[in-house]
Amino acid sequence: MRSTLLSLALFTTLPLLATDRVVEEFGQPPAYPNITSAVNAAVDGDRIIIKNRAGNIPWIENIEVTASLEFLSYDNDEFFYVQGDYTITGATGRTVTFVGMYNTAGDILSFSGGTTRGTTVRVIDSWFVNGNIEITNDPFQVDVIGCTLENGVVDINFGNVVGCDIDGSQVSGPGIEVTTNSTSLPLDTCAIIGNKVKSIVGYEGIYCNTAAQVLHIRNNYIQHGWMGIEVYEGNTSAVQNLIWNNTVTAYTGQFTTYGINLANTNAGSIWEVMNNVVTRTWSGTSRGINNDSGNQGQINVYFNHISSNVSTPVSTGFTFAANNTINQSITLNADGTFNAPGACIDGG
Repeated sequence: MRSTLLSLALFTTLPLLATDRVVEEFGQPPAYPNITSAVNAAVDGDRIIIKNRAGNIPWIENIEVTASLEFLSYDNDEFFYVQGDYTITGATGRTVTFVGMYNTAGDILSFSGGTTRGTTVRVIDSWFVNGNIEITNDPFQVDVIGCTLENGVVDINFGNVVGCDIDGSQVSGPGIEVTTNSTSLPLDTCAIIGNKVKSIVGYEGIYCNTAAQVLHIRNNYIQHGWMGIEVYEGNTSAVQNLIWNNTVTAYTGQFTTYGINLANTNAGSIWEVMNNVVTRTWSGTSRGINNDSGNQGQINVYFNHISSNVSTPVSTGFTFAANNTINQSITLNADGTFNAPGACIDGG
């Protein structure tokens, strides 16, 4: 009986197994000669396994994804080299994953479809030489993990950005942007943690405008030319939004710069702004932690360290503000580590 049950289990499981569709240069069946043909043949759950072309010449194609697929390299622990846009159409229950993409010029984009947060996109350990991750529709939950963008930005509505190196200093837009339209969903956490971000003059390093997520903006190193971190709205369920342990520096500017700026926060929202470092290297007017207009939420500002060369270290009017150091010089090394930490380390 046991062997019969095992055989039945294997028989019923086999049709559910994913198909590995291998892409290789001049590929003959069962392989595919390009990524487009493999994607067109694929069904939900398949893996697109990409062999690099000779000399790592990129596969130059624009790809439309309309199924749950995983893209990865044929060679273990290696990138697969491509050039072009990858556009994902949303559908409830769809999951699209990229592991180890090296895109020399191209974006990851989206077409709206399905229900809010019904489509999951994961971009893991990937590298973009000249391109963005722009998935700006509420049907998408997007996780960007361990990626490098040499000349690009990340713009999503729902999801997480963790452990990325993002240089948007030549791109018109925030380094990381999270803007959500929906407000009625059960709350989930949006983690923006452990990133290195550089933004262009006139845009934020990190910009978040959402009432449908709990924000955890933590342990980021941000170089900016206007605002390091700017947040709007906030959930109205009294679940704390955390702005913790970030290092923020104004490296350039055109007008007044702001390390951390809070504006138009919702009544019922709570913001904990704690243990951040704010400094600057540019010479213009600079504000540290700024209480902008329209705030109705509870904003608590404490144990932050603002360099003595910042013009206005901490604005007045916050719900609670105490134990912030504002009278010591703070300088950073190029990688964001402390050269002269002042009171940032063990109180000085």
